[in-house]
Amino acid sequence: MIGRKMGKGIERRDFLKVSVAASGGLLIGFQFPGINTLAAAKSATGPKASADTFEPNAFVRIGSDERVTVIVNHSEMGQGVYTSLPMLLAEELDADWTKVGFAPAPVDPKYNHPAFGLQMTGGSSSVWSGLEQFRQAGAAARSMLVAAAAQQWNIDAATCRTESGAVFHGSDRKLTYGQLVDAAAKLTPPAHVQLKDPKTFKLIGKPIKRLDTPEKLNGGAVFGIDVKLPGMLTAVIARPPIFGAKMRAFDDSRARSMPGVKKIVAVPAGVAVIADSFWQAKTARDALHVEWDEGSMQNFNTSEMMLDFRERAKTTGTSVRKEGDAATALAGAARKIEAVYEVPYLSHLMMEPLNCVVDLRADSCEVWTGSQFQTIDRANAAKVAGLPNEKVQLHTTFLGGGFGRRANPQSDFVVEAVHVAKAAGAPVKVIWTREDDMHGGWYRPAFLHAIEGGIDASGNAVSWRSRSVGQSIMAGTPFVAMMKGKDYDPASVEGIDDLAYASPISRLSRTSRRSMCRCSGCVLSDTHTLRSRWNVSWMNSPHWRKRIPTSSGVHSFTSSLDILACSIWPRRKRDGANLCRRGWGGGSRCISPLKVTRRMSPRSRSQMVEFACIAWYAPSIAGST
Repeated sequence: MIGRKMGKGIERRDFLKVSVAASGGLLIGFQFPGINTLAAAKSATGPKASADTFEPNAFVRIGSDERVTVIVNHSEMGQGVYTSLPMLLAEELDADWTKVGFAPAPVDPKYNHPAFGLQMTGGSSSVWSGLEQFRQAGAAARSMLVAAAAQQWNIDAATCRTESGAVFHGSDRKLTYGQLVDAAAKLTPPAHVQLKDPKTFKLIGKPIKRLDTPEKLNGGAVFGIDVKLPGMLTAVIARPPIFGAKMRAFDDSRARSMPGVKKIVAVPAGVAVIADSFWQAKTARDALHVEWDEGSMQNFNTSEMMLDFRERAKTTGTSVRKEGDAATALAGAARKIEAVYEVPYLSHLMMEPLNCVVDLRADSCEVWTGSQFQTIDRANAAKVAGLPNEKVQLHTTFLGGGFGRRANPQSDFVVEAVHVAKAAGAPVKVIWTREDDMHGGWYRPAFLHAIEGGIDASGNAVSWRSRSVGQSIMAGTPFVAMMKGKDYDPASVEGIDDLAYASPISRLSRTSRRSMCRCSGCVLSDTHTLRSRWNVSWMNSPHWRKRIPTSSGVHSFTSSLDILACSIWPRRKRDGANLCRRGWGGGSRCISPLKVTRRMSPRSRSQMVEFACIAWYAPSIAGST
């Protein structure tokens, strides 16, 4: 089903297998956690589990072969949820981690995000929102397995204990979970379960090898671009060069006769070239001559837009937060500091080119893609297919990056693939080139942020005023209700309305919101960014902490730089002044990472930042999205 050719007639995954064999079997006997269950991920949305499988709830299956499959309702795009969420469940289940695997959840309301009410992945919310959900599922399964063992032994369940995929009683009785699945399946799930004391955790918070690493090493991981169906064609679309432009006419006389080309058809997104392979479709698309009606956006200019943003930032907008009298405090400040920051439209730049496979039939539709918005994507696909939602099956593959690009209210890359499948009359994979996504994707909105601050003679902050100008992130999305009647978009002013500093600063935070033409997709932002960290980066150094303490300061990125710099250069001096000093907790801390890094060689500075990044992003359950 899956595969790409390498050279003449050899599959990429076969090449890897042959390479391992030719190397003398260096990987033989090398144990990866969960390697024996990873194949189950391919069939998560396929046939129901067999009769010898225990399914106490929607999130876990336990087989008589001892395999534990955790059904994950969030998309894996490199952030680690195919490991962190199974960790939560396996902790409460007391599972044998070497027998734990994962499977992507089908689209179903029972897999909806607990906070957002639909099946989706985004906002760095998977772990915190799933914490109780997955722990409760594991604890419920464990309770039923213990009850089944207690029934067989005719004892009180409270006298049993569980460990590493088995139930024990005393020193001489043991039943594995696989031996108990039939009996447990006959029991009623408990209404309430007792969760573990965090002090007893064996998995949560501990370094654990990722469950999806083996597939990614051996070539078995299925990304959307890997999916291949019998008789499948490939399509590439000629899209408008300007947002909002419409296709007026096209000349395909040259492209029609090119090798492998099956059909060339107009679709709402542009002109689709359907061929046997991607390269055939792409070269034929390049041979098209398309006449576009460029519409109202033909004279749009981002430089002029930013000038307009600057002018708007000088006026009073919608008030977001106000404490004290910022204007008076600023007027009396010993020193006034002003800065204007411009952030342009940015592409999400996913590593995997955007793609979607659709098999559309008279009474059903199957979609394979890397989705962050399963509920919305299925509903939009069903609307175009003319089918009820339950007749559309969406398979979530691995995502080669997402960052919010695969979560937009129009489901553009899914909808257009269904349109192309209608015209193709066969299963079809629509692939975006890198240029397609850069030129016509859904961008992170452009913003301008003007900040004024004042400090007194001692260097203490006495005033802070912010004004931001940009587009709404939530408008036009299923999350518009989260604005709760406000005149501004809360997602567009994060870091302003919830400034983390616990200080007596008088500050006035305002935003001016500009409404722009909804051109193909400039209204959805990926909120999974480092924006908040960089907004406060240098103010989190110990030099600033004594004046503006913040609860997040110790864990900030710049704090990592502080610690690492002082670890590498603990006694370095210049002009008789120590660069490091004793800080909170008695550890050696830097006065300021800026002061230290200025004295480093370029190579040392680069190494320190690299080490800090490794420390900040080290795999842990607390850091997963």
